[in-house]
Amino acid sequence: MLLALFPGGAGFRSGGVSKPAAPHTHEWGSTVSTPTSTTALGTTASGGAPAQIGSIAVLGYESCSEQDTITPLEIFKGAALVTSGQIAPWEREAANRELDVRLVSLEPGVVKMQMGTNVVADSVLNDDDLFDILYVPGGVGSGALLTNDRVHKLIRRHHEAGKVIAANCSGVGVIARSGIVNDEPLTCVAAVARGLRGEGFNVPLGRRMWIANTASRIWTFTGSYGVNGGAVAMVAHYFGREVGTIVSMMFDTIGGIGDAIFEETGPEFYQHPQLEESFQDFFQPMLFPPLDESAEA
Repeated sequence: MLLALFPGGAGFRSGGVSKPAAPHTHEWGSTVSTPTSTTALGTTASGGAPAQIGSIAVLGYESCSEQDTITPLEIFKGAALVTSGQIAPWEREAANRELDVRLVSLEPGVVKMQMGTNVVADSVLNDDDLFDILYVPGGVGSGALLTNDRVHKLIRRHHEAGKVIAANCSGVGVIARSGIVNDEPLTCVAAVARGLRGEGFNVPLGRRMWIANTASRIWTFTGSYGVNGGAVAMVAHYFGREVGTIVSMMFDTIGGIGDAIFEETGPEFYQHPQLEESFQDFFQPMLFPPLDESAEA
């Protein structure tokens, strides 16, 4: 909703508004942590994530989920408005910088999402494109990506180049099948959790809203309910506490889950074994079919 206030990237500035004093319940005012690396955007620090995040791509594909795709895209684009200084409720401590955020598609033309919404991507992927964060959303079309060699190569190429890989909902199955996941704990929508566990992936029964494996640069998120909190947690982690606080206020996240956005593991979800089993029986053949069946598709 907030981005509708900024057509064509038109900026809002604080007009000299001072940064407010830190409230008693959140001590961000005295503990701001912002990126301090002077390394050029898009380069990679040894043994870790890109030294400074300069680009984020959210993958749009046939029958991706509207919420799973647009929610993180809007949050990341909101973060770009903050880092560039276009949204500035107070004078930030870090210098302004640009952040390139795009919805990317595999092919030219309209992307038809799972509920029938038609969107046009910001750009079409080239085989040599590299983004500092590659985000794979879920959706009923994710099952087709399980055997999409181009998508698997895209994910592996980014991971091998030291970039960050993120996925939500059933998109977690796509990155799992791409071969980049080892024994890292993952989270996902309940509908594919059983299938992932059955293939040996580490999906704890107490699913978390998000799980960040920062050493291996793999972030996973639950289904639609957890997408907002997880995307804001990514912003806070990679752009610092101050930017994370502003973005969490823009999208009302901190009001819902508080300082959890500054943690690498999100709140734990309730467990409903019987309901989960029913949904797994219905959705798993569509979203995460067994390896032999998906190979025949």
